Amino acid sequence: MTEETKKQLMQYVHKLAEHYQIPNATLVTFKKRNLLLELLSTKNEDAFGLIRDVIESAMILDRIQNDTEKQTKKPEHWAEEVETAKKVVNFTQEKLDAYFKTEGVK
Repeated sequence: MTEETKKQLMQYVHKLAEHYQIPNATLVTFKKRNLLLELLSTKNEDAFGLIRDVIESAMILDRIQNDTEKQTKKPEHWAEEVETAKKVVNFTQEKLDAYFKTEGVK
């Protein structure tokens, strides 16, 4: 996963952590995100579920895109999987964005 993608995902996490008043959230890196996500789950289960879905879908997309064996052996199947994963990522991000709007997360 690219550093830019990790940074973007952590911006979502940091927004939620700030909204739910979790201290020192901006110090948490992508690699150590699970502790912050656990704290978020204690504050709001819905927010936790949404951000978890966004992160997991992004990780799945990354794994599929980097599967060079499938890309070379079955390119049409690989391309289809990439498109499906991109749709899931977009869907989960749209759900999270809608949650941000309804909850007033800035």
